[in-house]
Amino acid sequence: MKKIIINSDYNDPNNCNIEVVERKGLGHPDSLADMLAKECSRAYSKFCIDNFGCVLHHNFDKLYIGAGCFRYENNCMKMYDKVKVFLNGRASNTMNGKTIDLEKLLKPVIKKYIHSILPRLDVDNELDIHINCTQNTKMSNWFSPENISDIPDAKELFANDTSLCISHFPNTICENITLEAERFFWNFDGEYPSPKYSNVGQDIKVMTSRINNNIDVTICLPVYSDVFKNFEEYKEIVKDYEQKLTTFLLTKVPKEFNINIAINRLADGNYRNYSLIKGSCIECGEEGVVGRGNDSRGLISALRSHTMEAPFGKNERYHTGRVLSYVSNLTTKRIYQECNIKSSLYCLTRNRNKLMEPFMLYLSVNKSISKEEERRIEKIIEEEFNEKTYLLKILNDKSIY
Repeated sequence: MKKIIINSDYNDPNNCNIEVVERKGLGHPDSLADMLAKECSRAYSKFCIDNFGCVLHHNFDKLYIGAGCFRYENNCMKMYDKVKVFLNGRASNTMNGKTIDLEKLLKPVIKKYIHSILPRLDVDNELDIHINCTQNTKMSNWFSPENISDIPDAKELFANDTSLCISHFPNTICENITLEAERFFWNFDGEYPSPKYSNVGQDIKVMTSRINNNIDVTICLPVYSDVFKNFEEYKEIVKDYEQKLTTFLLTKVPKEFNINIAINRLADGNYRNYSLIKGSCIECGEEGVVGRGNDSRGLISALRSHTMEAPFGKNERYHTGRVLSYVSNLTTKRIYQECNIKSSLYCLTRNRNKLMEPFMLYLSVNKSISKEEERRIEKIIEEEFNEKTYLLKILNDKSIY
């Protein structure tokens, strides 16, 4: 490992007078795109390892979902256009003459995830899936390898790009509130999350702002169109969740903070009608693509430095945005848990240089550290930036971002 630069210049958003944090929930179009790309890449990579002993070249990070058309008319749901998923990108579909049936492999993955997140969407009859992957490249056999020698990264690990990845730990108060506010609406006891409540949809968006000790949580929460008869009934449903969520979040916030929860409110405090049929606005023409939503921590934190890398759907073997986002998140978490040190980690790679020995590793910490603490931090980094162990960790990690 190259020299790690450590400096006590950590910027803690908790110490700022203001903070703004956003999360696009699991049913939001952009989050659906992110997680579908991630799950397809994970399934593809596992298939390749099981059948060929290595991860073949692929990238699914241009996935698109949306543009359906469903309407609730005369107390009946009508479908005018299906929701569409285009798995755009490139992927090897042969290895040494053996064909990989991408549709057979990946369509069930897409259906299974969407069915869990949006149970009202009939994935067999209301979803149109297109596996739109090519093998076009100027590099011979890059997406149609004849043997493992056509996959140089299988033998020698290198970074695919010159790129920067940044991670932070621990979360701030506002970051934790934002995550908890959306988690309140989900069950996490299955392979994938599933909705906890039957009268509201899943396209949930949370915006948390803090001015000094006053925290405002603004939430968009779709109510199913068929569970209320009039606007008064709709308001009662929303009010009920405002009260329940307030009670829940008060247990997550130190007593010196004031917290206000507003669900589906207009600027004047009145409620607005946000109702859906299937649970996500992909049902009414909205669209989602990879990389427009949450970062690898599941958040959009305005006062944090961040990278533009979108990790979802990228090759788990050697893509900087995927691998180092994951590894650096584990690293900063361990540094806090084992050393009680808050940190931000900046990992800069150069194309074709060693992935697990970045060109620069800069660790910003919240205090001056001793030599013993420095050695412990360096040991944690050495253990996490380990090319022998990281891949299985990524492929077996079922975290939902």
